[in-house]
This record gives sequence, structure tokens and C-alpha cells, in this order.
Amino acid sequence: MRRLSRFNAVECGVFTGSSLIACSKLAHESGIPFKMLGLDTFSGLPPLSEEDKQHAPADAIYRNKTLFTETSLSGVQKLVDQAGLSTSVELRKGLFSETLPTLNEERYHYVNIDCDLFEPHIECLEYFYLRMVQGGVIFFDDYNSINYPMARKAIDKFFADKPEKLAQIRYGDDGANRTKAYVVKY
Repeated sequence: MRRLSRFNAVECGVFTGSSLIACSKLAHESGIPFKMLGLDTFSGLPPLSEEDKQHAPADAIYRNKTLFTETSLSGVQKLVDQAGLSTSVELRKGLFSETLPTLNEERYHYVNIDCDLFEPHIECLEYFYLRMVQGGVIFFDDYNSINYPMARKAIDKFFADKPEKLAQIRYGDDGANRTKAYVVKY
């Protein structure tokens, strides 16, 4: 069996870093050589695109206010450092349209897309889909979110002509957004 030289993973939409750090700790504690890349504005959601405005709930607070501003690059970096993961985790600040073109041409094993809005989902999928290894997983945090239905619209639109089929996994008690979705790349 061929040994994996390095497991490449990305989180698109880091917020405070909890899932990025949890996934990184799991890989680290399992002895898997890995590189985790965290992409985020580290300043909240970008303005809604026209597509987002069409699908966002009419009473959505983010129509009038930027959400997820309780984060910062330095704050997340501090948590990464405290977890002893600074050699394996790299954070990049900016919109996906700015940061994705700067990435090295890597192949990816795992991508977690947690960016809430339509356009960022499409940008991430267009970039990472063709760069996934066979058997790689793209995980969608917001597919079943009632607050961000535009995530589902983007994911369904992107995969409409692709061979992969969306799968779902449920965890925890009943509550908001407890069912997540993912695809395994053919």
C-alpha cells in the first residue's frame, strides 16, 4: 500500500477556528502528515450578491448587518499556536475571489465549505472540485441551513451536471442545522 506523503485539507470560512482546529488536532493526533489551510475574511460575511438577495429569507438579519464579525486573523492564529498546530495550519485573509488564485496547485483530500452565501460557495467549488483527489471529500456545513438557503442553491446548481451524488449525515440533538452534506469525488 502506498503511504500518503501529505494530507491536504482546506476550510473555506473559518470564523473563530473551532472546526479547523478540531480537524487539525484529529489529523495531528492520528499521526497523519497534513497541511490545513484556513481561508476567511476574518471580518465577517461579504455583502450579499444579487443571487444571495434572491434566495435569502426576507427577514434575514444579514441583509442589514454584517454577521460573523467576532473573529480576527490574529485571534484565530493565537488559537492555532496554542493548540501546537502552527507548523501544519496556515491562515489566509481575504475574499475567496482574492485568495483562491494565490494558492499553490495542490491536490486536496478534504475541503470544508462553510461560507453561508451563494457566490462564495460557487467560487470555492469551481476552484477545488477539479483539484480533489479521487475519494476526496467536500463537506458542506450550510446545506440544510434555514438561515442560508442560498448555500443549498449554489451546491445543487454546481452538482447538477456532475456525477457525484450528495450524501447527508446527521449528528447531535434535534436543532438547527444538525444535518450536514458532503460529496465524495469520483
